[in-house]
Amino acid sequence: MLKQYLSGNEAIAYGLIHAGVRFITGYPGTPSSEIIPTAQNIVKEKSLNAFVDWAVNEKVAYEVAYGACLANIKSAVTMKQVGLNVAMDPFMNSAYVGTVAGFVVISVDDPGPHASQTEQDSRFMAMAAKIPVLDPSTVEEAYDFAKKAIELSEKYSIPVMLRSTTRISHGRAVVQIEEEVVGLDLNPVFKTSKEWSKNLSRFAATPKQRLELHRILNKKIDEIAERNKPQLFFSGDILILSSGAVFAYLYELIEEYGLNDKVTLAKFDIPYPLSKEMINFNRNFNRIVTVEESYPLIELQLDTEGRRNGIVPKQGELTPEVCEEILEKFGLIKRRKTFTVPPLKRPSLCPGCAHRAALFAVKKVFGKKAIYAGDIGCYTLALNFGVTDTVLNMGASISFGFAFRKAFELGQKEQDVVSIIGDSTFFHSGIPPLIDAVHYRVPFLVVILDNQTVAMTGNQKTLSDEFSSSGEPVMPIVIENLVKAIGVNFVHVVDPYDFDISIKTLKEAKKVLKKKEPAVIVFRHPCINTKEGLSANPKYNVQISKELCKGCRICTVEFECPAIIFNEDEGRAEIDKILCIGCGCCIHVCPAKAIVYFKGWNEL
Repeated sequence: MLKQYLSGNEAIAYGLIHAGVRFITGYPGTPSSEIIPTAQNIVKEKSLNAFVDWAVNEKVAYEVAYGACLANIKSAVTMKQVGLNVAMDPFMNSAYVGTVAGFVVISVDDPGPHASQTEQDSRFMAMAAKIPVLDPSTVEEAYDFAKKAIELSEKYSIPVMLRSTTRISHGRAVVQIEEEVVGLDLNPVFKTSKEWSKNLSRFAATPKQRLELHRILNKKIDEIAERNKPQLFFSGDILILSSGAVFAYLYELIEEYGLNDKVTLAKFDIPYPLSKEMINFNRNFNRIVTVEESYPLIELQLDTEGRRNGIVPKQGELTPEVCEEILEKFGLIKRRKTFTVPPLKRPSLCPGCAHRAALFAVKKVFGKKAIYAGDIGCYTLALNFGVTDTVLNMGASISFGFAFRKAFELGQKEQDVVSIIGDSTFFHSGIPPLIDAVHYRVPFLVVILDNQTVAMTGNQKTLSDEFSSSGEPVMPIVIENLVKAIGVNFVHVVDPYDFDISIKTLKEAKKVLKKKEPAVIVFRHPCINTKEGLSANPKYNVQISKELCKGCRICTVEFECPAIIFNEDEGRAEIDKILCIGCGCCIHVCPAKAIVYFKGWNEL
């Protein structure tokens, strides 16, 4: 065995590969994004015959990975908890049909939430689909449980969920891993993948046949539940049931406060399915309570106290501090720790981000009275610029743009509506609502901010790239060609660094909307956090004139560039040369023309 210092996501990737998984797809989303890049590195390092890469969205990723498992290749699909919503249709159906080779669904939850729209619990989705779920408590278990998930899947011919959380996936620890990759010559793994066995009553089941598949699924779940027993730790009269990262917090707190003879802690590696009839704790406890993130899954199955009666908070992450509060409610401890949470600084787009210039231009032309439908990505920070009024989920900006404009039309009111969406999000789920908008001739502007990467989740490649993230040559999908094929007549591509052209194109689009049809502008400039973005940066030496600056704060508030700071003592703006990348976009912002630049970074 080898010891490696890994994150939870890296540990999951190693566990999958070491279990013989050779087909992995997914869609990037914090906190799950590092699994696929890690698996790609292992595949490359070991020269394995495998497919590991991103899909256009979670539904497609799920269907592709599940299809590979039906073709008898051990497979896995990765996503975050809100991504599972997108994949729910195949997720629910795959439980009925079952698997041929092992198939693992990795869904990483975000209690808090820290980087998500919801703090939903993927374990509940697994229960709804009748799919067993493994819930690692440590980074080491993330590795072990990835392998156990494959074993469980193959034993019962059923998809298995591996549910991680932010603290596990982004935590780091020394993990013991296998020295050799399972099936290194690949023949034992792939030799039966050529033997496709037609089974229409299963793979193409009609509703009547699905009833029989449901009966078989229920039998599998009952068998797993009968064998699913908890591990017990300590020997007190209060029984606490838990799983996942929260179990680790509770274990440490019980030891720290010397509660070994007051609390018994039960750990469920598989929080679903459970059988209340089959779980016998062999003693009477004064009290039984479940402490788990994020929903009362164990609590509902075993009918205990917990979230439902207010002992456990009904929202928010169960941090060690919150677990201390729960123990204090039982009268077990008096907390001796106090924590001061520092004020959070509002997130902002990076210095030089082309999205900032594009959003400022949009606001300049369409004004504050327009309604702006936002979406999921870096550009959600358009909230800071006053050009985002709604954020729901991936692709909803275009659906909302359609809805708002049509609603105002029904109300006989003229109202400008602008939908703002990123390139990856557009590929993910923005295309279908745009098709509807064209079909119904709904006049609103769709702004596609194309920085040619999935920036917010770690700069994964998009479909517009000529190479996949694994380095294979692929056919690039050109956004404007796709938009024109849908039937949009006004489609323009603009570099937002070219502010004058941006303003001109936006004004033209505004005129087109009067013709009762949608318009699309693709603002394209590579992300400045990529090699392409840095090489495209003009590197201007930007300065703010002390004499001309009026202290209006438009550059710091309306444009909100982190490289521009306001000197309260002098009542004027200044350039932070450490943060400034010299993009020169801010020169178009100041109404007093106080921001000037000289070509050449070192020229003054």
